[in-house]
Amino acid sequence: MVLALCDASYGLAQCADFGTPLNLPVALSVIDQFRAPSCNWCSGNRGIEYRTEQGSVVLAVASGVASFVGNVAGTNYVVIKTSETSGNLLVTHGRLHSVSVESGAFITVGQVVGVAGESLYIGVRVDGQYVDPRQCAGLGSLGKPRAVLVAG
Repeated sequence: MVLALCDASYGLAQCADFGTPLNLPVALSVIDQFRAPSCNWCSGNRGIEYRTEQGSVVLAVASGVASFVGNVAGTNYVVIKTSETSGNLLVTHGRLHSVSVESGAFITVGQVVGVAGESLYIGVRVDGQYVDPRQCAGLGSLGKPRAVLVAG
């Protein structure tokens, strides 16, 4: 076995066209990290889940146009298509108790988009592929280099 030190920000290139990094919550505890699924239909966590106080306001982590605002299977979502990208970067705010923006509205980073439920989900898709939101915040997948065991 070989111990290699990896810079966990290898996926930052996927967010390279995004001008301003995401403004992810720093005061909230992460209760479930991003875990890339091994296939399109496989299990994983396609975003980051944060512990919230129910009823607290949820602020947009990116600026852009609200491309979807609504309820899917009993869960409220606000999806923002960023305006600072030449690619297709979508930022999802999910598990909201209620929403306070309308589809088609221009949203600015830090604007209230809804009210929190028991947790907050933040997901990022680049050209339809889920990526770790921390990569688009310039933090790498864990925010620091990590050791990885590799065969060889």
